[in-house]
Amino acid sequence: MLLQVMETRAAKVQAATLRQVSLRATDQLLKAELLVAFGHIPVVTAMDNFEDEPIPAEWCAERRQYGYTNSVGRWVAVDAAEIAALAVDYQRVFAKMLVGFERVAPAHPVSLIDGIVWDLGTIRLAGAKSPVPVWFARRLSAPVIWDRFCSFADNRPPDAVRVILTSTSGGRIPKIANKRNIVISVTDVASAPGKLAVSPQALGARVFPDQIQRKFPIDHSDDCGIVWHRGETLTFGGDKQRLLLQLLFAAFEAKSPVLRIAHVLEEAGYGGQVNTLKKAFGRRTDWQRFIKFEDGNCWIEP
Repeated sequence: MLLQVMETRAAKVQAATLRQVSLRATDQLLKAELLVAFGHIPVVTAMDNFEDEPIPAEWCAERRQYGYTNSVGRWVAVDAAEIAALAVDYQRVFAKMLVGFERVAPAHPVSLIDGIVWDLGTIRLAGAKSPVPVWFARRLSAPVIWDRFCSFADNRPPDAVRVILTSTSGGRIPKIANKRNIVISVTDVASAPGKLAVSPQALGARVFPDQIQRKFPIDHSDDCGIVWHRGETLTFGGDKQRLLLQLLFAAFEAKSPVLRIAHVLEEAGYGGQVNTLKKAFGRRTDWQRFIKFEDGNCWIEP
């Protein structure tokens, strides 16, 4: 949820709105101070004539409270805590994200593009001869932001490779021209589903895939975000897809490869509307090169 907040235009959201999405997650983020109160978003939903109508909440100096005047002229008070704006504490977020790495960085993240891209310093990464520079970027799926980011990155090319972590989901990241800039969604290299910390092993596999000893004809990274199949590298994003693949590979490697599709989808966390593997993988079809399915069963067949 934190990454979703980071993908919003202002990187902040009204407290009441976020609590409607997940009260527990909101409280956890506030307790960890990854989200902090930052002003107000004075908009409420008025219930006049049984219609939902978003209207501004105004500050009344006399009453010393926020509120609005309804359709019959009555003042309706609004709890200031409910319209509080929750913003991202980037310094804490970046520290949590890279807690598993030996990192050299300034005391505060260096803003490269205001509110969009930050320089997080350098990290030690297995397979790299020297420390690897790391940036963080958000909203890369927005064409205007992507063009601005690419132009900036092109003007500051890395000596070898540069990692750009992003809150943008992997499936929405455009292809970048300069292959030394490796753009990776945080969710695709997280140490565990729903976690913010990046896994050094998963990140190393994304940055230096050719240095990993792989079994033939099929192998996979620890998180199943990468599958190597007969010389081809296939990348999978999203917690559910990776968990689905982990279940299938675990069965394959235990030499009991056949699983019920319904069981796999349920264990991976898909809802009732996703009742086929085709729906789980969306528009892509490359998974069918090594996953077979028939009569409600599925299995890996390299």
